Amino acid sequence: MREIVHARSFKVLLAVVLVLLGMLIFTAGTGSSITASMLSVLSTPMQRVSTLVTNNAAAAAEDIGRSKEDLQAENEELKKQIAELTTQLVDYYDLKKENAQLYKYLDMKEQNPEFTLVSAAVIGRDPNSLNTFKIDKGTAAGVSVNDPVVTESGVVGWVSSANAISAEVTTLLSPDTKIGGRSGADTENGTGAVDKATGDAGVISTNVKLADRGLVKLGFLTADTTAKEGDIVVTSGLGGIYPPNLKIGRIKSLQHEEYDVSLYAEVEPFVDISQVKDVMVITSFLGQGESLASGEPAGASSPEEGQ
Repeated sequence: MREIVHARSFKVLLAVVLVLLGMLIFTAGTGSSITASMLSVLSTPMQRVSTLVTNNAAAAAEDIGRSKEDLQAENEELKKQIAELTTQLVDYYDLKKENAQLYKYLDMKEQNPEFTLVSAAVIGRDPNSLNTFKIDKGTAAGVSVNDPVVTESGVVGWVSSANAISAEVTTLLSPDTKIGGRSGADTENGTGAVDKATGDAGVISTNVKLADRGLVKLGFLTADTTAKEGDIVVTSGLGGIYPPNLKIGRIKSLQHEEYDVSLYAEVEPFVDISQVKDVMVITSFLGQGESLASGEPAGASSPEEGQ
């Protein structure tokens, strides 16, 4: 008997009995329900588990009562709804992006209300060349071969081929590009175009050495040219491919041609071709195509004409 009294388990049991006895006396004296509250706290998690199991069991029983065909039909309908919602979400973000692009070009449109603009995104590049890239708009959106391609910063290139849903853009850094240009514009109006240039006209082109440096040149300048370092070079509008006064770049230096007495200006484009993600295609403007009687693509025009 003495061993039982001194056993640890007996002492623990006695302590528990005393605690419960004290709680009962306190409850009786105060009219509170601490014991009930404690029991509620202890039982609540079990009640939640029980409710969850019961609900799931009910749902499972309901599904068991339905045919396999009904469940498959419901599954297909849910898949269809998910696909529709996904399409709506994609359309929403495409529209949001297009609106943001149009907002950036609002000034250009206000200055040139005759422009018809189509926004497009770059969807493909040659990792080894900046000569071309692919955009996600084609003839179905009104894009045609020879349409000029720009950003809010300036000229990017021109559409060299197109199908219904996409097009290839040949850039300023391609040897195939020849653009009629003019120097002397030094007052930007913030619209992607500039105030009318009054300097000398020439042809914007490039070669491998210049393209590797990210440069183009304004060629066929005479020895007494007024072009100078710092001038903004813009499109002249000659050739019918580009409207006049779209920004191209800024003159870095004047150089002598290697094989004749003419000069050329090294021009740094305002647009970093390697970083272009979104563009605008000018699908219509006053004077478009007036000099393309032969119907040849822009890159095939003679250097003397430019685009």
